[in-house]
Amino acid sequence: MKFSKSFGNSYDRFMHLVEKHRLRRRRARLLSGLRGRVLEVGVGTGINFEHYGPEVELTGIEPSPHMLAHAERRRLAMPRPERARLHPLGCGSTETEALFAPGSLDAVVCTLVLCTIPEPERALRRFLEWLKPGGKLLVLEHIRSHRHLPGRLQDLARPLWASLAEGCQLNRPTDKLLAESGFRLVREERFRVGLPFYEAVYEKPRD
Repeated sequence: MKFSKSFGNSYDRFMHLVEKHRLRRRRARLLSGLRGRVLEVGVGTGINFEHYGPEVELTGIEPSPHMLAHAERRRLAMPRPERARLHPLGCGSTETEALFAPGSLDAVVCTLVLCTIPEPERALRRFLEWLKPGGKLLVLEHIRSHRHLPGRLQDLARPLWASLAEGCQLNRPTDKLLAESGFRLVREERFRVGLPFYEAVYEKPRD
């Protein structure tokens, strides 16, 4: 995919009010208490970095060089920036898959990114493989509405939206994909910010 410099540079401004009034506190709650080896998939502009504690050893991947430049500035502002490593990679690349051994991660973080991954089912299988037993998958994503008419409107808007938002699939039923992924649900919450959203914590089964 070709990544737009204007999209990467304007993303934070576009999302500012939604982040300030609705998503920032959810990010903080979702990521509080994390420790150990953490993979963040699609770090974007690094909006999550302020919520990671000093006990986190972070690996972040992001295929857009324009967003990654913003993320790098936020990485340097972290309390212990040396504990965070960023890679210009997408989920599913051979380089990404070589970064992690089976059972090597304590947590995987996905916020507003599972809508863009080309093969989400495959990605979820990899997360399950890379996590330790009991390791957490933390998600904050928009999803396809469970109501017929809003869901159909999302279906109709998807092609245009994907062309404007670098492949974002407006109608992806991410909550259903997660329910069928082999993870164990710890908690979940659905809410709306114009679109239906889904916040959840999943766990890799221990046996």
